[in-house]
Amino acid sequence: MPTIKELHETLIYLINNRYFEFFMMGIIIFSAMLIGIDTFELSPVYEDIIFTLDQLITIIFLIEIIARISTYKNPLDFFKDGWNVFDFVIVSMSLIPIEGNDSAVARLLRIFRILRIITIIPELKGIINSLFRSSKSIMYVFILIFIVFYVFAIVGTVLFKEAPSGLWHDLGTALLTLFRVMTFEGWTDVMYESMEIHPWSWIFYIIFIFLTTFTFLNMIIGIILDSLNKEHKDDETKESRLLAEIVEQNRVLAKKVDKLEEIIKKEN
Repeated sequence: MPTIKELHETLIYLINNRYFEFFMMGIIIFSAMLIGIDTFELSPVYEDIIFTLDQLITIIFLIEIIARISTYKNPLDFFKDGWNVFDFVIVSMSLIPIEGNDSAVARLLRIFRILRIITIIPELKGIINSLFRSSKSIMYVFILIFIVFYVFAIVGTVLFKEAPSGLWHDLGTALLTLFRVMTFEGWTDVMYESMEIHPWSWIFYIIFIFLTTFTFLNMIIGIILDSLNKEHKDDETKESRLLAEIVEQNRVLAKKVDKLEEIIKKEN
């Protein structure tokens, strides 16, 4: 009969197995498909089938999270990893009961199950990690964008307040108008209307678009790409260190084997 240690090692091997990850990924995608199908009008028979499958998926998620916690010698160590906490919260939300399959809140919470794909696919985790790493720099860029928006909104309300459309009536409306201009949503109509009041107002729009759309937004993209590159370099560094440790362990082990062979030869 296998010992507790052997069962623990087997469980660790199963959880870290690539095929098990593919299985869980399939379950997550299937769960998302069920939630999408449930948005259509279905007969009671199909609704009962979806409800049963949803309960089965919840049980699978619960077993998987308990198995992952069991792989740690100290179960509390599981919660030291932010991604593990994320998984635990998602699974906990899945345990909210669905009474008669009519609880809209519970069904909405279950759609967050698909976010668990992030924790399974390393590349997605790298992208999210890079976003968090670049959040501070991005925040400063957003502050700069807000300052530009605020200044141009004040200028717009002073220069174009008499526009018939009322797009520059007050500060709040002006900020929304500038957001429309930045996203190129009919911005030429806004510009031509302003030009009827001030013919040279096109300069105002060109400067604003170059500052926001072409400069600041590209800065955000550049910051994220730089963080992604750093994330990849960190991963490569970790892999190199791990490989160096393995090589060093093999070298030490080879020396020990050589010494052991010498001792055996001397004894013989």
